[in-house]
Amino acid sequence: MLEHEAKGLFRRYRIATPRGLFYKDMNGIAGSLVNMKFPLMVKAQTTRGGRGKAGGIRTALHDQEALEACERILGMHISGMRVHGVLLEEMIEASREIYLAITIDQRSRCPLLLAGCAGGMDVENMPPHTMRRWTLDPLEPLSDEVLDQASHFLLHGDPGTKEVRSTIGAMWRLFRNMDCELVEINPLMITDSGKAIAADAKVAIDDDSLFRHPEFRDRYGRDLTELERLAKDKGFNLVELPGDIGVLANGAGLTMAALDTLQRYGGRGGTFLDLGGTDDPDRISEALGLLSYDMARGRIRSLLVCIFGGITRCDTVADAMMHTITDRNVKARTVVRLRGNNEDEAAQMLRLANFNVQIDLDDACLQAVKVRT
Repeated sequence: MLEHEAKGLFRRYRIATPRGLFYKDMNGIAGSLVNMKFPLMVKAQTTRGGRGKAGGIRTALHDQEALEACERILGMHISGMRVHGVLLEEMIEASREIYLAITIDQRSRCPLLLAGCAGGMDVENMPPHTMRRWTLDPLEPLSDEVLDQASHFLLHGDPGTKEVRSTIGAMWRLFRNMDCELVEINPLMITDSGKAIAADAKVAIDDDSLFRHPEFRDRYGRDLTELERLAKDKGFNLVELPGDIGVLANGAGLTMAALDTLQRYGGRGGTFLDLGGTDDPDRISEALGLLSYDMARGRIRSLLVCIFGGITRCDTVADAMMHTITDRNVKARTVVRLRGNNEDEAAQMLRLANFNVQIDLDDACLQAVKVRT
């Protein structure tokens, strides 16, 4: 979610945030500044990380500075993606800045509460003794013991301890109720009077839970490229990476193995498409068509087709390739590795049609690196 959307959820769960306004463009910004208190924070709204270091967060001391910052930020691209708007927020004066997050721990396969004694852009470089972790039971309310331990670790009973405790409890309710993968506050500002205010907000909701949260469906996929969106509309999982070798595989594990092997031989994976377990010739042709289009427009320079035939029949994939890839230049830069169900029949069909067929994954990846030139 964008920061201003995440803060909307925070307010719903009674987590305090600074007073602010979101704008998609410059319309209306000048008029709103009359009612805002300076200094202001002008913040790029993007789902990509690193906006602070990219110049996407600026401080404005008066109207003209705010307008100039808004105009500059609205024209920015961060990590290759255009920003979605700006958030104007009143600056919070604080005596302390701390870090709080609830995320998923891959080792325990449970939610994990993270509490850091300092917050900011370089929180990942904090010394180990300044960060504590608590594994949480996903089916239970947050225990008083964990709330007490975390809040006292952060503030040692100083002003704000009670509000930090309340904030952690609210984050847990948000995390559970909204099927979140991440709820993060960095930093949580502690004022002299003991108030806890979320100066920043990150919320990631599990895509597979969106049927329970229809109000957020329109926000899914807004940072997809044109080809990624087209593939999504057709029901495919396609991701455009910065490399120049396209990959068509079935299954995430095989896809990752192919990408790693390509890199071992000096190649870089570009657009990859996970075919899944389909055995439908029309679906296979659609998938190949998407990647052939990406090759024709010059974004990828060779194509690696890597299929393991369990449910999927290799000869069905081969037949679809022969009917879909007719351009000689595309065929010359396509390397095929099919193993499993009907692999011998598939290999014979493709060789007769002058496709570059390899049995071994390493050989196939090495060939995909070579034929791109």
